[in-house]
Formats: sequence, structure tokens, C-alpha cells
Amino acid sequence: MILGIDPGRDKCGWVFAAPGGELIASGIFPTERAADFLRAAVSGEGRVIASFALENPGPFPESFSINECLVGNGTGKELFLSLAKSLSLGVKLIPEKGTTLLARKLYWKHHPPRGFRRLLPESMRVPPRDVDDFAALAIVLKCIESQSAQ
Repeated sequence: MILGIDPGRDKCGWVFAAPGGELIASGIFPTERAADFLRAAVSGEGRVIASFALENPGPFPESFSINECLVGNGTGKELFLSLAKSLSLGVKLIPEKGTTLLARKLYWKHHPPRGFRRLLPESMRVPPRDVDDFAALAIVLKCIESQSAQ
């Protein structure tokens, strides 16, 4: 599994994705819980990770392993680099440019608008919740796209 993280000052988005970029589970945690989250991710504690989840299309595995950890290179990356180093987790920094807009598109792809929202132009649709987890998915997708372009 690929772990993607969109770091921030107050909150961080995360996603576990399949090698092709398909969402397995995602969520948002307060930055102050970053160490708890990363420890659970590195040790493969599925039950703990599931407690952080907002999106979980299927049952999250009881145990798992991370093949790759991708972190956005914006605000808050230093904390994750430090934590990853202390947990012997290799990290690849990915440029965050454009991930917020892509996160909105990904949110609406996974949650098609209903009611009056479907009548609004895409540029005017605002998701009803924070989409930091979809920004983490955007980071993963950008990395996969750049690897396939090489």
C-alpha cells in the first residue's frame, strides 16, 4: 500500500492507496496526533488506522505494510520527515502545487453532487467537509503520474 500525507499546521490529510492510485482508506487527523498515526501506520495496525478514517470503501485490513510513503512538500513537512526518520520510514517528498483544486475534484468524483449542488458549475461547488485526505490522494496520484511519464 501507498501512504500519502498532506501535512499542515493544524490538521493533516492521509490516504492509503493501491499501487494504481485507488483509494483504500483516508481521513484527517490533528497534527498533534501525527506521531500516533505514523506509529500505527508503520506497525500495520489496521484497527487503529480505521479509527482515523473518514473514507473507507471496504473493510480495512487488520494488518498491512506500507510500500511507499509520499508526503507533500508544503507546510508541516518537517514534522513528518523527523517522525519518519525516528521510525525508520523512508519518505518521498512530492510537490503540492495544484493538489487543493484536484482534491475538490476527487471529492466530487467519490461523492457525486446531489440536489441543488449538481446544478452548480464545478468551480462553484464547495465540499461540505475539509478535503485534506483527498489532497493526500492527489499527492499520490501526482507521484504515480510522474513515474508513468518517465
